[in-house]
Amino acid sequence: MKKHTLAHSAACSATIFLVLMIGLGGCKRKQAPEELKAGVIPRELRPSETLAGSPELIAKGEEVYNQRCAPCHGVDGSGEGEAAYLLYPKPRDFVSARYRLVSTWERKPTDEDLYHVISRGIPGSAMPSWAHLDEKTRWALVHYVKSLAEKPFEVTTSERESGKGIIKVPSEPPYDEGAKARAEELFLQACASCHGPTGKGDGVKKQFDEKGYPTRPRDLTQGVFKGAPDAEEIYRRIIAGLPGSPMPMSDWAYGNDAWHLTHYVLSMSSEEQRERVEMKKYRILAERVDEIPEHPDAGVWQDAQDMNLHMMPLWWRDDRPEILNVKALHDGNELAIRLMWADESHDRTAIRIQDFRDAAAVQFALVDDPPFFGMGERGQFVNIWMWKSERQADLQPAFQDIDKVYPNIGIDSYPNLMRSALEQPTRNALTLESDPDFITGWGAGNIVSNPKRKSPSEDLSAQGFGTLRARPMTDQNVKAKGV
Repeated sequence: MKKHTLAHSAACSATIFLVLMIGLGGCKRKQAPEELKAGVIPRELRPSETLAGSPELIAKGEEVYNQRCAPCHGVDGSGEGEAAYLLYPKPRDFVSARYRLVSTWERKPTDEDLYHVISRGIPGSAMPSWAHLDEKTRWALVHYVKSLAEKPFEVTTSERESGKGIIKVPSEPPYDEGAKARAEELFLQACASCHGPTGKGDGVKKQFDEKGYPTRPRDLTQGVFKGAPDAEEIYRRIIAGLPGSPMPMSDWAYGNDAWHLTHYVLSMSSEEQRERVEMKKYRILAERVDEIPEHPDAGVWQDAQDMNLHMMPLWWRDDRPEILNVKALHDGNELAIRLMWADESHDRTAIRIQDFRDAAAVQFALVDDPPFFGMGERGQFVNIWMWKSERQADLQPAFQDIDKVYPNIGIDSYPNLMRSALEQPTRNALTLESDPDFITGWGAGNIVSNPKRKSPSEDLSAQGFGTLRARPMTDQNVKAKGV
């Protein structure tokens, strides 16, 4: 996989262009309503009314929970769903009812707290926004999730300055030079040991939550907040802390000190950063063209409308691609999607367990109400187009993988050292001379083992975790190219 270099430094910054194409001949065409427009789909995070729990609402919540939430949080709510081992931070345990985002002196969430988390999601984790669900459905989830607690709880919903109830946020004082100096002093005394002196999360290196899972202090300079980055929300977060995590309650700061810290924390990131990490739902429209170009730099791509999607890793890390630029074109017969992201590394092998190759996948559901976003669900298939960088590199005659990483490994054939890599026999020369029946993967129809494979892409299907399958070679209808 080649890259367009944007800058030269110790770490080479680059942009990866990837185009995925598929024929539409077998697809049912739908005429998009003219009123549909590309862009962010409006959402409302706060409810218009509060719905009390009822047997009917809890039953509805259970149905939606099993479809949307159980794969991560577990059917029983223990936080040990099928996907939990893939995620960091770990899914919340609803049985113990130890919630991180709370606004009360008792350090328990109100129903509105839970509703807001469901609606907004949790940036910095795999918890998505469910704001596209209607209000009643979100309230149903609130009450069902609460019903999973081993010890049911209720909280006082009146605002108070101490004791019990919702933490009452006092009047906001001016943030002048004196307040800033006080905030810096407080931060160094109470926060820097974990978050670091400049808020980069580089204080304590090893931390664990109450379940013994490793955790890490938030890098406040990135603008990624578990809870909403509103001033009042951050104020309550400072006072109540994050129950179950190393972030303690700081009721000693109630009053002006917590306000000064709130302003100081917000000053470490920009409003643009904080807005960018909000998880939103986008509508991407494919523009019709006469002919889809082969190269991602072609002029027709430059004219196409694009969308910038903010990426959240399933396993949190700081060195991650943040923005994915997406464009789509079609000519009535083929659909092409261009993905572009910045990447400072050139990862085209995954030989060692610690290696991660460059790759990209696009998942489709052919129904109006899509199944679970993590590879679908049993009985409801999703179609996945996937490109992997080492598959593309493997098509190049001079590509080396195992022998490049481990140059002294025993191999089946030895190159003529008097000749260049391009003059050597092709990688699959001996395989092509063999009967496929005696080459296990090839004989079984594994498209990756097929030495005649021409594309680095795969056309896959799944109906839940552990069910991902490549479609037969005759049905492989996706082309991809990374540049």
